[in-house]
Amino acid sequence: MLGAAVVTSEFKINYLRPALGERLCAEASVVHAGRSQAVVRCEIYAVQGGVRKLCAAAQGTITLLAEPRKPG
Repeated sequence: MLGAAVVTSEFKINYLRPALGERLCAEASVVHAGRSQAVVRCEIYAVQGGVRKLCAAAQGTITLLAEPRKPG
């Protein structure tokens, strides 16, 4: 969303239960996207027998790096 020149300014993960199952499924969504930063949320589910159980929830903020000032 912001391009390649970004830095992570905040990141948090809550581990809720062990990720036991046949596979893992991640679902992410953009909470807010502005001109200089974006906040994204992600939930990780363990899938066993078609039943999904929430294992972890994460949220992170990325910030656009400022372009270097030109001397002068």
